Amino acid sequence: MDRTAPFDLVPSDLPVVTQLSRIADARGWLAELPELITRVRERFQLTLAPPLHGGSCSWVAPATLPDGTGVIVKIAWPHPEMFGEPAALRLWQGDGAVRLLAHDPQCHALLLERCEPGLPLGDSTAPAAARLRVGARVLRRLWQAAPTGEFDSLAAVTAHWADLVDERMARLAPGYDAELVAYGARLLRELPATADRRVLLHGDFNPGNVLSCGDGRWLAIDPKPMAGDPAYDPWPLLQQVDDPFADPDPAAVLAARRDLLAAELSLDPERIVRWAVARRVETALWLAHHGDVPGGAAVMGEARTLAEL
Repeated sequence: MDRTAPFDLVPSDLPVVTQLSRIADARGWLAELPELITRVRERFQLTLAPPLHGGSCSWVAPATLPDGTGVIVKIAWPHPEMFGEPAALRLWQGDGAVRLLAHDPQCHALLLERCEPGLPLGDSTAPAAARLRVGARVLRRLWQAAPTGEFDSLAAVTAHWADLVDERMARLAPGYDAELVAYGARLLRELPATADRRVLLHGDFNPGNVLSCGDGRWLAIDPKPMAGDPAYDPWPLLQQVDDPFADPDPAAVLAARRDLLAAELSLDPERIVRWAVARRVETALWLAHHGDVPGGAAVMGEARTLAEL
């Protein structure tokens, strides 16, 4: 499989549980999965617990090693976004992300540090500002690792997304604001080239992918690593620690969060917002492509609010 080809199973900022059985390329892997689980269990002498729910492209379960150590085993459906995960985890070495304990490349299986208690940042009862600061601390640690040539370029990935936005807008004619769609596609193409830094991105830094690990630690899981502009990563924190669009004045909430993250991460606040617009436009056209034109229209409304900040 071409590792450089961007994957379009889900949009870049939409938390979706994928029904792999509906995807032709995944059916063979699903049929093979019981054998893969057996091979991984036997290779690492694991005692497996029931699998966890909520993953999009992998089978994930708690397990125990022969010495009693609790781990997480993850067996991934092979697709472009997953190939960079073990390399990124090795570079991070447990600093900001869960530690990679072992890797079986034939089975596409990872043995990972188990976070306890494992509370997702999105489920925390702390105020939104406190959760944003937690996320920013984790991102600062992740960005310390220098990206190598084995990771996809953010510029190549988002240029492909821009092409999809243009093609879907022309083909589907969903009635979305054409000027705003064109602006979003332009940002997807232009933002990477104007970045003043290039870091190893997490790539899917939503609050569900940041877990509590005891002693005040929070660690990231499930990266979709790329190399590029750090301002790409923060967007999911703005909207997904709670729903700012449920507030009577969502623009004020978003502006305050933008400024907080910009200060915590030493980023240009306008770049954070521009990436947010670009990613919302991409999501809207993905929804339209998958038959949800009204859902895409709602997301375009969010993109408009962001563009007007």
